[in-house]
Amino acid sequence: MRVKLTLGALKRATLLPLNYQYAVASLIYATLGQASTDFAMMLHDDGFHAEGRKFKLFTFSRLATKRARVNGDQMLLEDPTVSLQVSSPAKDFVEHFVTGLFQSEIFAIAGAHFKLEQAETLPAPTFTNRMTFRALSPITESIGEGQKHPRFLSPEDNWSEIIQRNLIRKYHALNGHDPADTKLLWAWDQAYLAEAAKRGRRPSVLIDIRDTKIRGWLAPFTVEGSPELIELGYEAGFGSRNSMGFGMAG
Repeated sequence: MRVKLTLGALKRATLLPLNYQYAVASLIYATLGQASTDFAMMLHDDGFHAEGRKFKLFTFSRLATKRARVNGDQMLLEDPTVSLQVSSPAKDFVEHFVTGLFQSEIFAIAGAHFKLEQAETLPAPTFTNRMTFRALSPITESIGEGQKHPRFLSPEDNWSEIIQRNLIRKYHALNGHDPADTKLLWAWDQAYLAEAAKRGRRPSVLIDIRDTKIRGWLAPFTVEGSPELIELGYEAGFGSRNSMGFGMAG
């Protein structure tokens, strides 16, 4: 399920760091903790398991602002309203998160304080065996995970096998078994990438998460294959590092 939050800053000209992803993840855990400290701690410390891997099974979008401008390494909110989408396929996550929303009076992001103006559940699309999405937060994958300098994939790489394996593991972590259909092919929108290159724009961002730099891509893409895996990617996030604000698509 996907929830859209509309938040209003309590102070005029509120400043947020440009690298706000860790702060938003902290807000999500704090909101879960309002409803269940045990669940928030379990998710943060342990998560869901498959093949020796841990998954948090949630993701979130970039902050959408009405009017803001860059001020050094910060973002100045000229309009106090921001919106955020949070998504998870895990029933317990959704129940605790929604409960926690209405038990919280103030929402803190990197020291800035907000009030909840609106929370709404967003309808999911009908999932088929071929779907096109746009990235609502950067999508990232890497080779050599765990090494000091993993290599982040670029659109020139073959993403299909890595995304497929990642989604199968997430599916197993959530359901305890693999889906009946495990096929999955991934393709970036090459026309979009070519137009971006023509205009001198690089459709990627380099985000600093606690002194670790992560490159993610903000481009449309098409996935083809198992509707169950596509639905899971939509709900839990495509690619890796979803719980740090990567991989949400819509």
